[in-house]
Amino acid sequence: MRMLTLPLKIIALAGLAAGWFFALTTPISTYTSPLSARSLVKTAYIAVTEKINNRAPGPLKGEDRDRVNILFLGMPGAGNDAPYLTDSLIVASVKPSTDQLALMSLPRDLLVELPTSRIRTKINALFQMNERSPDLIMKKVEEITGEPIDYYIALDISVTEKITDALGGLNVLVPEDIRDTEFPTPDHGVETFSVQKGWRYFDGATVQKYLRTRHSPDGDFARMRQQQAVLEALRKKIFGLNLLYDLPSVLSLYREAADNLQTDLTANDIRRLYDIAKNISYDKVIQKVVDGDPKKPDSLLTSKTITLGGKPAFVLVPKKGMFDYSEIQILAENIFE
Repeated sequence: MRMLTLPLKIIALAGLAAGWFFALTTPISTYTSPLSARSLVKTAYIAVTEKINNRAPGPLKGEDRDRVNILFLGMPGAGNDAPYLTDSLIVASVKPSTDQLALMSLPRDLLVELPTSRIRTKINALFQMNERSPDLIMKKVEEITGEPIDYYIALDISVTEKITDALGGLNVLVPEDIRDTEFPTPDHGVETFSVQKGWRYFDGATVQKYLRTRHSPDGDFARMRQQQAVLEALRKKIFGLNLLYDLPSVLSLYREAADNLQTDLTANDIRRLYDIAKNISYDKVIQKVVDGDPKKPDSLLTSKTITLGGKPAFVLVPKKGMFDYSEIQILAENIFE
């Protein structure tokens, strides 16, 4: 990106349209403000003309409190038994004054209660239960974290394989050896997936497996950390693209992501997010996982087996009490400290 002027950088951002985190694309449901290919061109035009006229993008929701919170939801997508369960839930918080990014993962098995019906379910079911409207899950995450959720992005995780290949692969830091002898295959069989710790360069198929495997010593909690690592690798790779030399990759990213994202980010929001995000360095990214690992004395959750839908179900609840989220709220409030 060093050889690009700022207007071209903004065009590049608009053209990417596929960032796992900062995304501009056609939505996968009717609950978003559509940003079609025509809107993409319009966004690029506005970006250039407003820059020439010294017009800065308007502020984001949350900038007045120096914290923009974006809820990222990762779904398995069509072709899976439960395509719209949000098995990845990450609250991405941006602090504009210090160019910091914080990622806080919530476990998919966290038990929640619906506000009016008193029905209990796992948090990963809320998006699907509400027919892919984000309202219910956004309100529940606000209750859990004590933080307002300003925007959301829902992504079909299966598209990350094609996005990764379009980018030429991803450099991911693997914190521990993984050997999963029961990784599921498309034909309902199993295979062995293994990777050694350290920096590893993954192609799309390997990234997809790394996101899905849960047979490391820390199980689901390790998978949440793996998701954060891939998210950061994607952010770095996308912001390193050069529109002049990487145009085929840019076009491929848009093509692959166009029908797999749902978001309420507008063109103005994208421009402003870019202005902030281009200054975020790797050493300023804070990563936290809300887990229930019994081996960690400071874990905030504990596991239970309860009855859901007439069947026994493994769930996680706060150690402080069934729906007492006070410790999670403290973690969220002080995440930049």
